[in-house]
Amino acid sequence: MSLYDYNQPNDELKALIGKTVTVYRGGPESKTGKLVDVQADYLALVNENDASIVYYALHHVQSMSENAKTNSLPSFSANFAAIEPVRANSFYELLNNLVSNPIKVNQGGPESKQGTLLAVNDDHIVLFTEDDGVVFYHLQHIKSIYVQMEKEEDITEESDGTTEPENATNDYEPVVPPYVKTPNFSSLFMELTHTWVSINRGGPEAIEGILVPGGNGYCTVVNRDEIIRMNPNHIKSISCGPKGAFQVVIQQQNEQPTEKTEEKADKEEKKQEAHGDKKKDEGKDKGEKEGKAQEAKGGKEEAKKQEAHGDRKKDEGKGEKEAKAQEKKGKEGEGKKKGEDAKGEKPKKDEEKGEKKHDKRE
Repeated sequence: MSLYDYNQPNDELKALIGKTVTVYRGGPESKTGKLVDVQADYLALVNENDASIVYYALHHVQSMSENAKTNSLPSFSANFAAIEPVRANSFYELLNNLVSNPIKVNQGGPESKQGTLLAVNDDHIVLFTEDDGVVFYHLQHIKSIYVQMEKEEDITEESDGTTEPENATNDYEPVVPPYVKTPNFSSLFMELTHTWVSINRGGPEAIEGILVPGGNGYCTVVNRDEIIRMNPNHIKSISCGPKGAFQVVIQQQNEQPTEKTEEKADKEEKKQEAHGDKKKDEGKDKGEKEGKAQEAKGGKEEAKKQEAHGDRKKDEGKGEKEAKAQEKKGKEGEGKKKGEDAKGEKPKKDEEKGEKKHDKRE
């Protein structure tokens, strides 16, 4: 399936494959890179600096230019060869091959939006964004698709475990809310009747309001006292709810678990404090009991020491008494002995005295 019935041979553009070209002369869609693929209704341009590929719908490409002097010089860069584009026969088939991948619709301007491609229908795509939620883009108004690619050497290094992917820590995938699934834009508008919608992402033709049934061939939106009728062919994108509402809802949902977590943490902290106070009191009581036990034990030991000391003093006193008694007894014995010796000397003196008298008589 080829969009816009744009099915030209494009032989002239195919002759530029491998050369550095600039798509658009200026503006947000203008990019310079190496042309790597040209199909019936789109072309692929590789940007070496950020390893990305931009797929341009040829229906919107106004001009393409090349620097003849630069292209005449040989190129020794191997980075382009390491970036492989998604191959498809048409822009519609290309979009189907990019489903579930992060993309950027258009390179700049009010309708530029980044998100995950959810589905590709007959005349529109479904893009999930962080701020507006699910956005429906009409295929006719998609000028380009930007895809961030991984180089082959990076993929090889990651598979070998030598390097970690840049987004390895960002594994969180937001939950996609339910959305209306219809084959085309007309049935989508019918399903969204009486719903608050945001038409177009920005610019003077961006409006918000309640979608109501309108006249044939026009889309009617009511916002307060204003009734706006729009030509469906100029509606580039549409989403449910005010712009940026989805991001607000997500923030509110993220804050609620945070509050619950904080409340739970406070309860846990109080519980820990109560448990700690209880343990503290138990430790204090235990310490007091142990202190009293130690004091009692120390008192008993001190009493035993005092008792032992008293017994020792008694033994020392008893020994002193015995020693004194022995000494006294020894003194008495010595006195008695001296008395006996004195008595023995007196008869001896009398005997000597008698012998002297006897000698005189003779």
